[in-house]
Amino acid sequence: MIPEAWITWIMDVLVYFAVYLIVVVSLNLQYGYTGIPNFGLALSVAGGAYVAGSLAGRIAMWYYGIGEGLDFIRDNSFITSMLNERLAHDPVGGIILFLALIGISSVINAGLGFIASYPAIRLRADYLIMTLIAMAEAIRVIGINYYPLVGGTFWVHVPDYFAWTGDMRRIVITGLIFGIALIMFFIVQIFATSPLGRLIRAIRENEVSAECLGKDVTKMRTKIIVLGAVIASFAGVLFSFYTQVVLSAAYTRTDWTFWPWLMLMVGGKGNNIGSLVGTFAVVIARRLIIRYKHEFQPYIPFSVIWLEQIMLGLTLILIMAFRPQGLIPEKPIKVRGIKDYKKIYEKVKMKLSRIQQ
Repeated sequence: MIPEAWITWIMDVLVYFAVYLIVVVSLNLQYGYTGIPNFGLALSVAGGAYVAGSLAGRIAMWYYGIGEGLDFIRDNSFITSMLNERLAHDPVGGIILFLALIGISSVINAGLGFIASYPAIRLRADYLIMTLIAMAEAIRVIGINYYPLVGGTFWVHVPDYFAWTGDMRRIVITGLIFGIALIMFFIVQIFATSPLGRLIRAIRENEVSAECLGKDVTKMRTKIIVLGAVIASFAGVLFSFYTQVVLSAAYTRTDWTFWPWLMLMVGGKGNNIGSLVGTFAVVIARRLIIRYKHEFQPYIPFSVIWLEQIMLGLTLILIMAFRPQGLIPEKPIKVRGIKDYKKIYEKVKMKLSRIQQ
């Protein structure tokens, strides 16, 4: 029998892997395929979390008609307890509320993505990076200082829309998060292998050439940022339901921008399989360090609390120095040569001659 502690740890790893996989495939779509260096990923992840923290309880209060006269933030614990009692006996209501929140989050974060892209998309790469970082930091500062949003420097409880699953909640929520992560992965994979995928690769390689062929590069880059923002926001919403709290100070650049960038660079940009491998490798390493970091203390000359950050910087330096293409490099698109087109031309010519006969 597997010990209970190991089962809990494995499920925890699966959740973190799934959540980060959503963020990394969003980054891969924007940077790996389109060449947009989005260092503002925390904007979309925090946006999804803030939607869950600020609206999940309020929508449920309206749905069940309870909590009149109460302030959702001030009386958060009491309201959440009442809502969880209702949700424990209403699976249909829980599912409806979850789907509604996902839809609302997608719309709001698509708007945030558009707002972020509008002033930044026409800038050079270095200015684009600074603008997106500033916007991601801005939403975190708003969350910390604007108390009615998600409790300011404190936190806000998220109603458990899956309370009706009872003792199976951990398994159900883990399976749900993992399933949604796989859906996002396959959506991006299908998109990347479609004609639109070839278009965004062309934009990445040479914007001028794409524009000369009549493609609206600015419009396409804006659409990619908006789509990436929607995908990344799923991570914030799902992680909030997993932890059942939203703490605005937790959505930092390090956790939700720099770590996903490391995962992408480890696995290989422009390759979704590489994104998956890189995410899994880094998540496993991080969770092992968190679990066993105090055992490393006698062997390292600094405090173990800095071990993750040092690993982040050191790994990124090594990857960029020795294997910048990542563990699984992007496969070049096969382009037909002149001989291939001659063969196609001969085949078409033969078929036309047979039809005429």
